Amino acid sequence: MKKNFLKSLVALVASATFLANTSVLADNSVYAKNISSNKSYNVTQLAKSKAGTTIPRSTLEKWGLGEYESEHISNNKPYSWYIDQGNTGAYSNNNCGPSSTTMALKWYNSNFSKTAEDARNTYLEGGGWWRTTDVTNYLSLNNAKYSVIENSGENLLKSTLKRGNIVILCIDTSYLSYNDNPQQRVGRFYDYEGGHFIVVKGYIVVDGKTYFETYDPNNWDETYSDGQPKGQDRYYADNELMNGISNWWNYLIVVNNNTASSRNSFIENNNMMQNKANAETRLSKIKVGYGK
Repeated sequence: MKKNFLKSLVALVASATFLANTSVLADNSVYAKNISSNKSYNVTQLAKSKAGTTIPRSTLEKWGLGEYESEHISNNKPYSWYIDQGNTGAYSNNNCGPSSTTMALKWYNSNFSKTAEDARNTYLEGGGWWRTTDVTNYLSLNNAKYSVIENSGENLLKSTLKRGNIVILCIDTSYLSYNDNPQQRVGRFYDYEGGHFIVVKGYIVVDGKTYFETYDPNNWDETYSDGQPKGQDRYYADNELMNGISNWWNYLIVVNNNTASSRNSFIENNNMMQNKANAETRLSKIKVGYGK
């Protein structure tokens, strides 16, 4: 009897030790302007969320996403790469294309030091809207690995992001619901409706609904109460973003994760991806999109 009691006691102590040493992962979002992202979450808050989640339930609710997160893909980097087009010089009002492309290049290469103004000056376009060909030409000029894929729906975009890549989109923002709630991070936070370039860097599934996580450059110094730009990690509902794509420029510009293993895996496992030669051929047949 004493022997069994000792066994039970040892098991109980081991279990307690395991629980005491269990760590909670903090949010790994990267904020512009060197805002720290090393947040420590309250264990009680996380306990209310489903297993494996990364954002507390109270935060999800505050951001307007819902209650229970079941999946979250966020292709962040351990450095700042968000750009506010409002601070990109004389043509800021039309610099969503140069800003989005420069963000993608900074994500692709941590040593990339050119600015959105440099991109604009490379393809001036009279200071007007950039074309999708300007985006792809500038990516090529700066040796980024990318592909252009015809959009076939939400699952293609999600699988592309799951492989560690990011995507530049040229969309019609009128299909994104406007949301002026200063604390929520879902929906369009500006009045502009029309052609626009954004970067999609992940997605989150909350209460069974998918939202795509974006870097939207149309920020103009707008911030949340914590100082984070509103365009950084802005969430757009899946159906709204898909409508914004299909009704404007129905393609994805996929910027590959800059590692040989992930890039090769992505190309080999997705027969819709193109090699560089095919990309040049396909691009000549794709209609040009524009964004402001």
